[in-house]
Amino acid sequence: MAKYTSMLANGGNNIDVTILKSVVDAEGNEINKEEIEKYLNESLGLAQEEENKVTFKQENLNAILAGMKGVTTESGGTAYSIFKNFNIDVGGKTGSAQTGKTDANGKKITNAWFVGFAPFDEPEIAIVVMIENGQHGSNAAVPAKDIIAEYFGMNANKVTENMAAMPTTQIQN
Repeated sequence: MAKYTSMLANGGNNIDVTILKSVVDAEGNEINKEEIEKYLNESLGLAQEEENKVTFKQENLNAILAGMKGVTTESGGTAYSIFKNFNIDVGGKTGSAQTGKTDANGKKITNAWFVGFAPFDEPEIAIVVMIENGQHGSNAAVPAKDIIAEYFGMNANKVTENMAAMPTTQIQN
């Protein structure tokens, strides 16, 4: 879903989705991503993806992206209340998926989903959050917003610490 969302946000360009920032071997050397991908593909028996772009009709892509922006920026959007005072425009889609289960009161239990990307006009990050038994997609938008804020450094507080050495005395009996 993150790859799909990224491809929508960037007009159809294929991207490599990863949760790895880097891999360092026992000697402290960083392993390049191509080596890691080759090793994983060989180990898992996966073929290398060759398609670099998916072609969308521009009018369809524009409609999808406008809808995703409306979810987070327009009154009535399913994640508007979460993102209405956010400093970055986000494109998103909320959703829920039935589990086939009911709670003690007979209410259907559903999983909550949010997919999104930011900033809307120049995307850098795509995100997917799924909360098991989360009920409403807007519930999954809350941690997505926090993750986006963290990515863009919006949660950073200037922390200063006095690193001056303090004399200490230790008494042993």
